[in-house]
Amino acid sequence: MTVSIQQQLISALDEFIVRMPKVELHLHLEGAIQPATLLDLAEHNGVDLPARDEAGVAQLFNYRNFHEFLTVFMALARSLATGRDFERVAYELGSHLASQNVRYAEVMISPVQYHRRALDLDEVVQGAAAGFARAAREYNVRVGLVFDYGRQFGVDLAWELLESAIRNMKYGVVGWSIGGDEINYPPEPFADVFAAARRAGLQVMAHAGEVVGPASVWGAIEALGVRRLGHGIRSIDDPALLAYLRTHNIVLDICPTSNVRTGAVPALDAHPLRRLFDAGVPLTLNTDDPVFFATTLCNEYQLAVQQFGFSAGDLVQLTLTGARAAFLPEADRLALARELEEESADLRSELGV
Repeated sequence: MTVSIQQQLISALDEFIVRMPKVELHLHLEGAIQPATLLDLAEHNGVDLPARDEAGVAQLFNYRNFHEFLTVFMALARSLATGRDFERVAYELGSHLASQNVRYAEVMISPVQYHRRALDLDEVVQGAAAGFARAAREYNVRVGLVFDYGRQFGVDLAWELLESAIRNMKYGVVGWSIGGDEINYPPEPFADVFAAARRAGLQVMAHAGEVVGPASVWGAIEALGVRRLGHGIRSIDDPALLAYLRTHNIVLDICPTSNVRTGAVPALDAHPLRRLFDAGVPLTLNTDDPVFFATTLCNEYQLAVQQFGFSAGDLVQLTLTGARAAFLPEADRLALARELEEESADLRSELGV
């Protein structure tokens, strides 16, 4: 292959990544707020941030470890105080997703942060829902909300906040998850909470296998009954677990840049994305906290190509996995997958990738 032909193929693949329809399933609202908006909200709500300008906010995002990331994450979440704040950041995020041709996304909110500050969670959810509804009207993007409970706050509070999630299902809450301190708080104590969430009609997922080994993933599957996991990268250390994920179609929502930035993996070339994919594990590709980690979904797809050798067909497979694993009614999942598959096929034909 000549250099010019190779360059043409690279250029075509870059264009394909930008234009292809996408799905994102692992995305935190609080980690997607633009620095300028964050500073404006903090000033308006009287929150003293350890930063005075956008460069200062960016400096806060230089984490040394996962615990430090959580600390900064929770500090910045204080800038959100009213339903109108949530409507604003949700609309801005919806607009950003649409600019990357994301057709469907699931966005997590961290309810403990607002409950502990005595905010009205109904106002929080309904504000975010209004912002995403506005984005849906103006752009071709649909968003579902997921409550992501910080497991370090215990089981008792989880029950209370689950009630709020269930109450707000009519406003677009589609899922329940646990995140937070995976090292000191295993998933098993939350089994009854997850069972109640499923009975109420919520879909469930869990952060697992991000900074703790395969036991965390097994626990989330066996005790919590999840069929989708946030990260799950430590599954690579257990061949039996890889086989189980593959044969039972349990999906891992992978976030490569996030894993490097939080220290979950030492460097991008150590990330198991390619090995997980080659093992036949169903995967999706995501940003996690895109502003915190200075990334975009298009950037994650470009990393998959440049760092891990993914083809256009591989990228389509990731997106179709996302559509089929979405917390949508079955008919909607199938329709979304069909739409993405047809559009991607036409685009590949046009660009020759």
